[in-house]
Amino acid sequence: MHIDEAIKRAAEGDTECYGAVVRKYQGRLRAFVASFCPDTDRVDEVAQRAFVWAYEHLEEYKAGTRFWAWLKAVGRNMLLSELEMQKREARMRRKYLDHFQAARARQELLSGEHERQPEMAEALRACVDELANHSRELIRRRYETGQSIRVISREQKRKEGAVKTALFRIRQALRRCVEGKLGTQAGLSSA
Repeated sequence: MHIDEAIKRAAEGDTECYGAVVRKYQGRLRAFVASFCPDTDRVDEVAQRAFVWAYEHLEEYKAGTRFWAWLKAVGRNMLLSELEMQKREARMRRKYLDHFQAARARQELLSGEHERQPEMAEALRACVDELANHSRELIRRRYETGQSIRVISREQKRKEGAVKTALFRIRQALRRCVEGKLGTQAGLSSA
């Protein structure tokens, strides 16, 4: 079936025809989005949004023109929107981080906690070394290499919620361990 015929039928509600269109172009669209998207976790999301938008606006496609060029323009616009959103999120995170760091520094200076930081860091290193191999690896991947929970869960074939729960439990165990080594409330955050 010619692409224009499949699109015409999809616009009339034949979702199987649109499924065929998606299968034909999904590799190309994903590759296009991936070539510009710095966050590989969002490539599929952007491509999917582009296909959904295209489906909802099939009547705007002019039969006889190049469908790939039209779909690529849709993908481009979705990607521009995504990159703008990422830029706003990054700006908000920086503002939040600056505020959080200033508040944390003030708290440390007022409490005298800053004098114990080298001791706390050493206790934390020792506690991480005492973790089971799989827990130590999970902490390393999340906090040393900065992998997202989504990436870790995909690679470990676990649900994101299971990875979050495991990280929470490991952080709690580390808190107890550090407090035990220091003999006081360590003041570590559980985030």
